[in-house]
Amino acid sequence: MTITRRQVLSGLAGLGVLAAVQASGEETIRLSGRAFGTGWSILLPGGIDERLPGEIVDILDRVDRAMSPFRADSEISAFNCAAAGAFAAGPDLARVCAEALRIAALSDGAFDPTVGPLVGRYGFGPIRGGRVGDYTALSCSSLTLGKADAALSMDLCGIAKGYALDLVAAHLRHAGHRHFLIDIGGELLASGQQTGRNGWLVGISDPLDGGIHTQFAASDLAIATSGDAINAYETAGRRYSHLIDPRSDQPVHTRLASVSVVDRSAMTADGLATALFVLGPDRGPAFAERHGLAALFLLRNSEGGVEAVSSRAFTALVHA
Repeated sequence: MTITRRQVLSGLAGLGVLAAVQASGEETIRLSGRAFGTGWSILLPGGIDERLPGEIVDILDRVDRAMSPFRADSEISAFNCAAAGAFAAGPDLARVCAEALRIAALSDGAFDPTVGPLVGRYGFGPIRGGRVGDYTALSCSSLTLGKADAALSMDLCGIAKGYALDLVAAHLRHAGHRHFLIDIGGELLASGQQTGRNGWLVGISDPLDGGIHTQFAASDLAIATSGDAINAYETAGRRYSHLIDPRSDQPVHTRLASVSVVDRSAMTADGLATALFVLGPDRGPAFAERHGLAALFLLRNSEGGVEAVSSRAFTALVHA
């Protein structure tokens, strides 16, 4: 069996990661469905409890109900409509908000959860109006969110899908599964190994031709990619993507086609991939090196193809 998947995440993320899984003598169960406007799948060598598929669906719905700005009844939509001050939040929303603000501070605002109105302005999201580019005016604790101005809103679409991956992985491990590969809209989390292999063979896609650019064996790692190949449009000769630079109030417009980040936490990889894409082809790699991140940058070249820039941590991972 060979499985290849390309990320197509309507309104929530960009370019995809592919997973290639080779056949083995042991039966591999494949669960699949849809969530967050995209498809998801899980590969599990061996048998499963019949309750597991429903439990996975419940987890994904739980994240959607907490963090989808496309749902008027979600927690985050309630926060966005709330007055300034404290807001009682569930643990999922509070946990993801804390990581979003950590990455925002780490990247000096390249990742900014207040950019929702800008995303909406360019036709990629449902949040309209209000203040943007001011993540420092948001706050959170274990069960409380806060905003200094009622006009502020929060958009966690650049990190929530990674959190969902982490939750599903934790549930699978709790259920006794050590070996599995989860794919949600092209973001991957690999645990243990495929039978007969040292890890799971995964690949990062070429953002221009859709083929596999780089393959490596992953075990107990997540891979997230941000890019402008899919969720974008062109007007008057300029390309506009859903990835917004909050410092310029404009969609990112550089040679950079995609950034992939590998980390033990899918949530962290998800947020960092967005931050590195916004930082761009020069500052992004420098940031990755400075912070020891495993990152692959694919840049458009003058011949219509891509050229790769890898951090040392990513190169070491691929050649391990």
